[in-house]
Amino acid sequence: MPCTVSNFESGSNRYRPNVRIGNWFEDICLEEDKIVSFRKMRDRGELLVEKARTLFDNFQKEVQLAAPKHDITIGATIQLMPIYMNILDMDTSELHPALSVVINEHAIRTSQTINEDCELTVAPSERPCVRNSFRIVSGDDHDRTGEKLKYGQRFRLECVESPGDPILLYSAPKLNNLSQAINTTFNSRKYGEINLPLGLVHRSKIMCHDGDIPSAFTNWFCMHVDPHKRFESEGETLPSNSPLVIVHAATNRNLAAENVVTQTLFGPEFLVSVQNYRNVYKREIWKNVWMISNGHHTHAAV
Repeated sequence: MPCTVSNFESGSNRYRPNVRIGNWFEDICLEEDKIVSFRKMRDRGELLVEKARTLFDNFQKEVQLAAPKHDITIGATIQLMPIYMNILDMDTSELHPALSVVINEHAIRTSQTINEDCELTVAPSERPCVRNSFRIVSGDDHDRTGEKLKYGQRFRLECVESPGDPILLYSAPKLNNLSQAINTTFNSRKYGEINLPLGLVHRSKIMCHDGDIPSAFTNWFCMHVDPHKRFESEGETLPSNSPLVIVHAATNRNLAAENVVTQTLFGPEFLVSVQNYRNVYKREIWKNVWMISNGHHTHAAV
């Protein structure tokens, strides 16, 4: 028994507290590999924090809108803004909401610029920037830059930061199996039915004869906000910063700002869809009333 105790004591004295026991060498190698991998990703700008910083810089880059004019011209850079947002217990008078592009948080690792995987929301707009500004182009594939846009005339909305292969705003009807043609993270509903969402597509895809998205899905037109004046206003020039209804030509449904809040990488924002919202007098309610803004706007009464 004394021998056993002495052997135990001699063994315990052999290893001090600072001696590593177990797979210590493997742990050290793993930690060193992590540090080396971290430094390589940092040098290449592949860290998530670096990508997020690049994303915000790209999306929030300031944009110069078209010179203020009474009428909207084709080729102008504009913002699409709801006249007002009727949100319960929320003062939206200082939000200046505008149609905006937002990227899905899962897509940050692959792209930090506007692409077809991005989605659309209505977001507060402190100033015109890449994500909330669009360029108006003709809907008939002719160069009509400088011409005045008219009520009923087809046009397309092009993202401003897509010079090589322009990215266009579009919507699409449901597929034959009644599923949505555009995949989105969040959807709004009307009477339990999912509203048609908005999406982005490269111009080169709609120009292909065998493409999945017809060019007609990218066409929009505007109607007078007063249903009784729509017939007589057809063909008249489109005023800037005035209430109007924006219609998706292929589905005959209106661009709609929803009173549904969703969390995005840029903070809480409102959903947007293509759906008709009318009151008992067949007049569009606030969700369907927009204005095409050149930056100098006031919230007009509807």
